Amino acid sequence: MQNVLVIGASGTQGRAQVRALGQAGYAVSVMSRRPEGLNFAGGPAAVRAIQGDLSQPAGLPAAVAGVDTVFLNLPSASFNPPEDILEGCRNLLGAAQVAGVQRIVFNASLYVGDAPVGHVAHDNRLEIIHLLLSSGIPATAVCPVIFMENLLQDWALPQLLSRNCLWYPHGSALPVSWITLDDVARIMIRVARCDRAVGKRLVVGGPQALRGEETAAALGRAWGRDIHFESRPLEDFADAMARLFAPDSAAGQSRIHADLLRVYRWYNERQPSPFTVDMSRFLAEYPMTLTSVEEWARQHNPFATVHEGAST
Repeated sequence: MQNVLVIGASGTQGRAQVRALGQAGYAVSVMSRRPEGLNFAGGPAAVRAIQGDLSQPAGLPAAVAGVDTVFLNLPSASFNPPEDILEGCRNLLGAAQVAGVQRIVFNASLYVGDAPVGHVAHDNRLEIIHLLLSSGIPATAVCPVIFMENLLQDWALPQLLSRNCLWYPHGSALPVSWITLDDVARIMIRVARCDRAVGKRLVVGGPQALRGEETAAALGRAWGRDIHFESRPLEDFADAMARLFAPDSAAGQSRIHADLLRVYRWYNERQPSPFTVDMSRFLAEYPMTLTSVEEWARQHNPFATVHEGAST
């Protein structure tokens, strides 16, 4: 692996991969519908930016020319038409096969099991994984169960800042294996270099499975605050996310609300939980050190950011 193309590099997940690849010394290209103005702080000094769109197959051969490895990030079918995502994946595979791409590593962005479960985001990802693993191009799917960075997103941050409350749509007894974006990127690099990972769907999480109060306590220790946990009602969460991602579409809000409500009920009720991963077997095969919630939180203190902003 020498020349890596990151597709979906403008999002936070792709940006973490660009940083990690640059730090590991790889030549990095990125493909985006709007590559102008992309800035990869902490990434490689030189990034080849390519304008490209998976829905426009005519431009894809130029994007993958000279590339030996593709890191693939795709939009969520919770918020985008699933058939469009599948078609884009097929377009990429056609161009990659002609160009002789040697490896594809797919970041599924969520837990994906081995069978459909009736939720569009999960089942779309499963279909994509089947496409990739049967394409003839050596491929690996990395399925991170939940990102640690979600703890500081718009649906959680206001309650942390105003009430010292981790308000999240998880049951209080649900063990969650939070994983950082940077660790997912390092896992993708690790498996891209390992032939044993070809053809595999790897469900990954962080080094701990923490319940709500345990997660809150880890954040509190890092930030020097008494953080407590409250389980956010699923209806409220689904409604807020629907308004966030489809602010101008009543039909879109209804669809997103219904899908998120179903999937988060499934996340909370299924046994064993899709959010819980025992990483011991993975780490025995692919040795690396993963970041704990407390370690990550020491580097991401939202209260310090607020105080710095107030003093300027």
